[in-house]
Amino acid sequence: MTQYDLIIRRGVVVDGTGAPRRVADVGVKDGRIAAIGELDPGAAAREIDADGLIVAPGVIDTHTHYDAQINWDPYCTTSSWHGMTTAVIGNCGFGYAPVKPEMRVRYMQMMANTEQIPYPAQAAGLSWGWETFPDWMEHLRRLPKGVNVLTYLPVNPLLSYVVGPDEAKRRPPTQAERARMRELLHEAMDAGAIGFSFSYLGVEGNSHVDFDQSPMPTDVMDPEEAFNLCKVIRERGGGMIQLLSEMPAMKNAQEKRAFVEQLAIRSGGRVINNVIVPISGRPDYHRDSLRWLAGCRERGLDIWMQSFIGRGWSEFNIMDMNAWDCVPVFRTMSQASTSAERLALVRSQAYRDRLRSEYDPERLYEALGPLELHYLVRAGAAKRFAPYVGRELGPLAQELDVPVTDLFLDILSESELEAELGIVTMVAHDADWKVEIASDPKVLLGSSDGGAHGKFNNVAYWSTDYIMQLVRETGLMSLEQVHNLLSARPAEAFELENRGTLEPGKAADMMIYDYERLNYEFGRYQVLHDLPNGEWRRSVGARGVRYTLVNGEVTFEDGECTGATSGSVLMPSVGRRPKKAVLAAAE
Repeated sequence: MTQYDLIIRRGVVVDGTGAPRRVADVGVKDGRIAAIGELDPGAAAREIDADGLIVAPGVIDTHTHYDAQINWDPYCTTSSWHGMTTAVIGNCGFGYAPVKPEMRVRYMQMMANTEQIPYPAQAAGLSWGWETFPDWMEHLRRLPKGVNVLTYLPVNPLLSYVVGPDEAKRRPPTQAERARMRELLHEAMDAGAIGFSFSYLGVEGNSHVDFDQSPMPTDVMDPEEAFNLCKVIRERGGGMIQLLSEMPAMKNAQEKRAFVEQLAIRSGGRVINNVIVPISGRPDYHRDSLRWLAGCRERGLDIWMQSFIGRGWSEFNIMDMNAWDCVPVFRTMSQASTSAERLALVRSQAYRDRLRSEYDPERLYEALGPLELHYLVRAGAAKRFAPYVGRELGPLAQELDVPVTDLFLDILSESELEAELGIVTMVAHDADWKVEIASDPKVLLGSSDGGAHGKFNNVAYWSTDYIMQLVRETGLMSLEQVHNLLSARPAEAFELENRGTLEPGKAADMMIYDYERLNYEFGRYQVLHDLPNGEWRRSVGARGVRYTLVNGEVTFEDGECTGATSGSVLMPSVGRRPKKAVLAAAE
């Protein structure tokens, strides 16, 4: 009988603790790391030759929207191609449980508009064999998974289930309904939910709108509804609260931060606030967030911030993108839902005049960025603009002596909406600013938004990008530091005591890669027609990732899926109640 199931031989072990790298063998037994050191020959059923390769903990992505995709893609690609082994879902208050049968369509409409998960794919790919949140947790456990999963209870479904998705926008819940929501949160956390999540963006500057362009229930709910749920976290002695409350260029950041502080005070739990980003030309933007975070820390408030600091870009056809819905004049375009309606709109003189008069480039920092920074990816039928492919609209508008809004509409009109635009994200590419953000002990790296927005962007390669930019290209951080941020820090934040580092006794979640070859193709998406019902998405492959292991089993080898489904639903210790309390609550 062999001593180990697997030995990874002679790899350069970067264990995630921050300790210096070392060449060593790693022995795996029963899904866990059994030993690290010089291991005997022939002691394992299988060996991997990792000579010269980096052996590191699997990436923990704390902000994804794989709630739908995991139903048809057990590996949550694109993320797993880049070494992700654990995903947190149910973010920003969006998800599929609890749900009444008659609300299933409505939930899919919510996800189609807010997270741009194609409705036809959801309709074909979701089994809907659940109603309560414990039902959903059991569904997740039964699903074959090539990654580990944790989930919040999203509050939009909770409000919709108890009050109704439209009624919740018109009135506050009754006291009985509030009590019912607390009861359902307890029930969800007993079943394995890590806490609750919601978006709280209000009306202005909010692109997370419902299928009818109205705000989502949580975005317009009274703060008391969140405080009501905080009581559950306090009663349980722990739990997580995640919220999206800040977007770049929003005017009421101080008011939102005061609300976040109240969540931490009233719950006594951990609050993860989205989002901190470095914005080109605005160094004070992220530094103001860091100063606030430091002040919270000094006051003993357990507040963290989710960051988005990767190099990214978007490409889209105007019919597939609604991130501009935070700006009323662009939201009108989304309300013209068919191609014929939208083409008539962009060709109307009234809309042309309105867009020209209302356009404010600063407002689009709340979305992808100003029109001036967008570039032409494909001209389609607009032959006049074919020579300008690759050009930014701002300089091109000056060259053609037309307002940028007119140029934008001309491209759409003459291409009959077939043209594609692109933009490099407004996230500053200054590596030193990113290090400022990543160095704060209460900042989480990410976020991929994996599973969402697939028809105009996909940043699930973020972990690869950080290793490339912060270590290999600039040397501003060590490989040891970055792997600590990719795995150990999120494991700490989510109290995953047995993951996040390569140490004996911990789960064998690993990525093994060629440091010099690690790469991805910036600025060029692959279009994959691999969603249910023939739907498609944009994706970014990984280069140099040789193996990915989840709970000791190899899930990817040189980019090829092995078929192993060794992932599990994780239940961290945070917010767990004693068995007696669980039984009492059920009586």
